Amino acid sequence: MISHQLPGLLVESRDPLALAPDVVVDVHEIGRRVAALEGDRSAGLPPAMLDRLRTAELLPGWYEDWVVAEQERWKQLRLSALERLASRYLERGETDQANDAAGFAIAIEPLRESAQRLLLETHIADGNYAQALRAFEVFKSRLWREFGVEPSAKITKIMAPLLT
Repeated sequence: MISHQLPGLLVESRDPLALAPDVVVDVHEIGRRVAALEGDRSAGLPPAMLDRLRTAELLPGWYEDWVVAEQERWKQLRLSALERLASRYLERGETDQANDAAGFAIAIEPLRESAQRLLLETHIADGNYAQALRAFEVFKSRLWREFGVEPSAKITKIMAPLLT
């Protein structure tokens, strides 16, 4: 059926679902680019790639145990890459890109404190203190509402000069 609807997608082999060599798999492409980030401190990603990291879910709608485990691994890889990029952009003073990368990580995992911290640092670096305070209050409220805990000392220390 697939071979008739999408000719050239699959090739004959011992594996019943072998993809043709010229088929581009987004997960592989993103994985290669993320791996290159680890080896090169000066590396960045094109803005379109940032958006792909935000939206590149692995087999959405599949719930088999092996898929769920791989989906979580993939999500963690994406989050780590987005945070790494946000940190690098922030170090270079590229706050718009840092804001995007941190915001995309937060969109994936809203209560991930490391991503929230990067977003706050970006707002502060830009001199957007009101925006930093607003983002901190939203995060703090949500953290309290969902888990009954306060933000860590690390994030509170970043915000301390604005809170006094």
